[in-house]
Amino acid sequence: MILALDSSTAYAGAALYNETGILAEFTWLSHRDQTTQLLPLVQKMFEIENLSPEKITGVAAALGPGSFNGLRVALSEAKGIALSLDVPIFGFSSLDVLAAAHTYLNGNLCALVEAGRGRFGVGFYRVKAGKWRQDGDYLNLDLQELIERIEDPTFIAGELKPADRAELTRRLPKALILPAAVSQRRAGLLAELAWHRLSLGEPGDDLAALQPIYLHQPVKRPSDGN
Repeated sequence: MILALDSSTAYAGAALYNETGILAEFTWLSHRDQTTQLLPLVQKMFEIENLSPEKITGVAAALGPGSFNGLRVALSEAKGIALSLDVPIFGFSSLDVLAAAHTYLNGNLCALVEAGRGRFGVGFYRVKAGKWRQDGDYLNLDLQELIERIEDPTFIAGELKPADRAELTRRLPKALILPAAVSQRRAGLLAELAWHRLSLGEPGDDLAALQPIYLHQPVKRPSDGN
């Protein structure tokens, strides 16, 4: 069973997943209070499903980009659980998790998360026939920089304030901004990605080396077994 944790932004998530699929999943607006909220909700999932933490065979963590303080919460908790239970840990970019939710599309996809101070962590992807691949590095952009980078028809998915959503709609007539409900990162999908790697017999990521993705400058994506 996979336990997945995500505190990349003000929206946080947790999920339990096994061979049957999602067992339990929470997504909530944490208001930057993930430190006090995350573990109690994890405990609640185990209570709802009448399960013991000893059933965990792997842990998944969202690595960001996102908020500087929030990123450390889920990853620290995931590392502690993986270490205490001696199970593998699997880290995924939060942007990759968001992109993987939209394999039903065909074409260009822009996935974004709030990075604070009016900036976004951004990843561009190509989606075709149920598969996706990243196009370029992760970027740290403000709204104007984001608009300047989108010239072709593009789907845009991610957390957007109403004013930003309206501005993108007005200035990018070739873009389609996906609805907020389908643009939300899901810990259940994070868990599913980790379950796939676990099922392939992967040993997981290096516990000590696994770090959050902070976008002070463009970075390469982490290895995700794809």
